[in-house]
This record gives sequence, C-alpha cells and structure tokens, in this order.
Amino acid sequence: MFLFRSSSISTPRNSAVINPGSDRNSFIMSQAYQNSRSRDNTNIPTAHVAPVRKEVPPETTDNNNDILEKKEKIIQNTDEVKPIIARPVRGEQPNRIKIVTPDLTPRRNFSRQRRSSEIVPQEERHKLIIQSSLELLCQKFDPFTIMNDLKEKNVVSEEDVQAFQEHPDRRLVCESILHNLLEGPYSKFFIFCDILRHNNDYNCLALIMDVMKDIYDVVYNIPAIASEEIPVMEEEKAVTFEIGYFNAETGVMKPVVELEKTRDSSKRFSRDSLFFKRASRLSYMSVSSDGGRSSDDSVLINHGTPVINICISGHSLHEDRAKALSKVVSKYNCILELRIGKTQLSGRDVGHLSHAIQVSACLAVLDLRLNSIGNEGARLLAVSLAKNSHIRQLNISSTGIDHEGCKNLSDALKLNNTITEIDMSFLEIGDSGCICLGNMLKQNKSISKLRLRSSGISWIGCGILFEGVQQSRSLTVLDLSRNFIGDNGMEMMCRHLNEKCSLVELNLENCGITSSGCAMLSDVVLSNKTLTNLDLSVNFIADAGVTKLSAALERNKSIKTLGLNMCGITNDGFSKMLDVLECNPTMTLLKLCYNRLGKEHSNPTATSDDLKYRVRIVTSSNPKLKILLWGNSFDD
Repeated sequence: MFLFRSSSISTPRNSAVINPGSDRNSFIMSQAYQNSRSRDNTNIPTAHVAPVRKEVPPETTDNNNDILEKKEKIIQNTDEVKPIIARPVRGEQPNRIKIVTPDLTPRRNFSRQRRSSEIVPQEERHKLIIQSSLELLCQKFDPFTIMNDLKEKNVVSEEDVQAFQEHPDRRLVCESILHNLLEGPYSKFFIFCDILRHNNDYNCLALIMDVMKDIYDVVYNIPAIASEEIPVMEEEKAVTFEIGYFNAETGVMKPVVELEKTRDSSKRFSRDSLFFKRASRLSYMSVSSDGGRSSDDSVLINHGTPVINICISGHSLHEDRAKALSKVVSKYNCILELRIGKTQLSGRDVGHLSHAIQVSACLAVLDLRLNSIGNEGARLLAVSLAKNSHIRQLNISSTGIDHEGCKNLSDALKLNNTITEIDMSFLEIGDSGCICLGNMLKQNKSISKLRLRSSGISWIGCGILFEGVQQSRSLTVLDLSRNFIGDNGMEMMCRHLNEKCSLVELNLENCGITSSGCAMLSDVVLSNKTLTNLDLSVNFIADAGVTKLSAALERNKSIKTLGLNMCGITNDGFSKMLDVLECNPTMTLLKLCYNRLGKEHSNPTATSDDLKYRVRIVTSSNPKLKILLWGNSFDD
C-alpha cells in the first residue's frame, strides 16, 4: 500500500523536514524515480520515494552542547541537505532508492476542543463542509477534467499539476486537492465551489455544499430570540448531515457518509481520519497492470442523484431562523430529509415553513417532533400536506396537538396519497381524534405505518379506529402502546381483525389487557394469516393468559415475534410456551424478560432445571429461535 508524494501531502512520520522553507518537493517526478522504474520491468505502484541519507556514526567525544550546535548548523545550512530524509536501514546501500510506505502524517493539534454548542466561525465552516462531502467528491469528482481551471484560479499550484499528471490514482489526487482546501483560506474553497457550479457535470456537487453552507448560516449567523429560548443541554445541540444517492425508481437513498458537525472537533479535524486512513489501501488497489489508471478507480460512481439529509436539534429555529430555513428548503431541490426536532418551533414557524413544504419537489421526510407547534401548527401543516405530493414520512410526536389539530390533519390526509408513515405518538388526541383517524383510514390508500403511542385512546375510540383498519388495504404496522384500551378495547379490536386484515405488526404494550382479553385474542391469532409481530408486553396476562393463547399459537404459522415482557409469567406459563415452540417452528423470537421465571411454579414438571433443559432442546432443534430471558432468576 503506497502513496505518491506531492506538495499537497504532508511529511510521513518516518521522515523529518529539515528545511520547511525550501522548494516544494515532488519525488514522483524525480530522475532517480524514473531510473528505478526503467530498471524494473515489473509493475510497481506509484509511491513516495526519498533518497536514503548515509548514516554517520556520532563521535564519542561530543558532549550535549556540541551536538546541539551541530544540529543548529545543519538546520541553517539548508542548501546542503535534502528536504525529506528517510530513516536509514542497516545494511542498505547509500545510493539505493528507498520506497517509503506512508505511516500517515502527525495528527493536527488544536489548542482546545470546541463544545457542541459553540458557534463555528465563518473561516472554519468550509472545513466541516469538506469533511462531510469528502466521500461524495471522491466518488463523483474527476479533478483531471477541470485541472486547468483549478490551476488558472490558483486552487492548485504548478508543482501540484506536474505531480498529478498521469497519476493512476484519481481518488488520491482528489483527496490531495481537498487537503489543500482544508488547510487553505475560505476564499480558495469558495473559488473551488464556483468552478464546480459552472461545470454541468459537477453542478450537483456544488449544490450539496451550498446547502450545508446555508444551513450553517441559518444556525450560526442569525441571532436567536432570547425570550423564546428553552433550556437545552449542551450535548443535545447538533447539526448533522447525511449525503447519499437517491434512486427515483425505488425511492431509496444509499448513504455516502454521515458525520456530526458540532461534536468531537479535534477528531473531526484529524488528518488521519479525514484523508490518509484509506489512502495507502486505495492507492495500491487503484494501480493497474499497465501503470495507468485502473478501471475500478477511473469509473466514477453513479448510483443516482446526490441528495442531502439535514438534522438540526437543540438549536433554536424560531422566527427569523425559521424564515431563513424556509428559503433554503425552497431554493434547493436536493434536500431529501428535514429533521428539526426540539428546535423551539411554534405554530407561526410552521406557517413560515409551509410554503417550502408545498413547493419542494424532493423533500420526502419531515420530522417536527418535540416542538410546541400546537393546533395552529397542525392547521398550517395540514394545508401544506393537502397540496404536497412528495412527503412520505411525517413525525409530529410530542408537538402539543390535540383532537382539534388531529381533525385538520386527518382531513388533509384523506387527500394525500403519498405519505406512507406517520407518527402521532404522545399527543392528547383522545377518542375524538381516534374517530377522525378511523374515518381517514377508510379513504386513504397509502399509509402503511401508523404510530399512536400514549395518545389518550380508550376502548371507545379503539372500536372506531379498527373499523378503518379493517377497510384499509395499505396499513401494515399499528402501534397502540401505552393506551389503556383494556379488555373492552380488545373485544372491539377482535371484531375487525379477521383474515382479510392487512396488519403485519401490532403493538399492544401496556394497554391494560388481562387474561380475559387473551381469550378473545386467541381467535384472531388462530384465523389471521398476515400478523407476524405481536407485542403484549407490560400487560397482566400471567400464566392464565398464556394458557389461553397457547392453543392458537401452536396452530398459527405466521407469527414470528411474540413479546411477553413483564407479564407476570411464572415457570408454569413458560412451560406452556415451550410446548408451543416444540409444535410451532415458525416463531423465531420470544421475549420473556423481567417475568417471575425461576421463582415459583405449581406444575411439578416445571422446575427451573427442567425448563433449562427444555430450552436447550428447543433452541438446538430450531437454530433460528431466540428466547430472551433477561431479568429472571435463571436468565443465565
């Protein structure tokens, strides 16, 4: 694994810079290197080469002061030494060329680490942008196509151009240029972006970097309103970007890199982590047998359109910042996800963002969680959702919306056929909001995941909701955890969960269900053919409930995951579940954490030793099966 030597790459650790002010060095173009390649007909990868200085044994008569004086003379006499001296090897000939493998450069030392909440100065933001877009540029950018423009604008020097010419490793050349930009002023980075912006092939790369620059300006340049600031822990403040390729046909983004911008600044600016960890490996792999650029490295990656995901948390986006953020989202059509949870947004701020949501042709994910937008924000958001045809995921959990705001959103979702996932957890929508959602599901044809965790729903609203669930052919995941629906709600639910229901995952954790509700649920388990994931954790099911479910579970061939954590189950109930697992090989995950296993039993065949033996037999006969027993007396 090797690296070529250019003026853009720092000195390896096993070399010493004697004269920092001497001429720039490029040993790849040296005569000694060319002669060594002509003598050897084999294909040797391009490497950093340095002449080995002949070792001179120290005189025994010198004291420490004499040694220091000689060192000062050597440093002052810059014309008599080579710029880079490789460490000599015992038994090596003085005139022999030594290939120096890059032991990576010394880490860059910063005076102090920047806290996540500190303002990033304008002159240092380009360093964050370069690091975030490094992988994207190395995959999509071919510096040889615009080398003349880079030279003309003084982004690279004449010595760099000579070192880069005909070099087989395109990626390493790209990293070297970015390293120059990282060490240089912001003005040089701006010129580089301007060159990319005026090139049709690389305009999309410039747009990605422009988005990051504008987001930093929104967060750090526009002052936050002090009266609206809510106390936030310093470590919660972060700005995160994720860059990737979006495939319009599949609707899936393949990530390139994801880095946090406001934490671990010393590690973030480390040259080792930024450029050189992969350099020696990629340099060697990219050299082809004929000495030219290999096909793997010369062909630029093209997995789709470059897009960027934005995540801001902890920083206030109230008022003027919300207006500026709206302009950024409206301006660029490469923003795929906008996650701005816990940013002190109000209902008016959602109104500022509503226009951007309507006109954006790329925005697919909108996350507004932990913002007090209230019913006003829900009403303004509903207007945007009724006209938007691109958003696929919406998260409005913990946003202070009640049944009135839920009604506005439900009416908008009746007209929207693109949203597939919606999270309305921790909202006090109650039974009134649940009725609106049930009517919406009867008309909506796109929602596949609906999460209503801790939303104040009782058995009354549960009945209306499942009428819509029964008629929906798209809903596959429903989360009703932490809603006290009880056994009455279970009865209402079981009326509609027949064999025609499309639900695949149902979460009823902590819903007040007892063993009586399990008797009704067993009929659904027996008839339903689509349900694969059922969670009944934190319900007082006990051994009696397990007994009522066991007969249906033995005959069910679809359920793969069953959650029974904290259900008061003893050894007797566990023995029944082992009977189910012996008859039903379909189940692959059984959760029985924090029950009363190993403490008591009434069945003489359900001792802890017997159950441990049966567990080993069952798991050995079904290698895919996992039984989670944490928090029990015999969980070992």
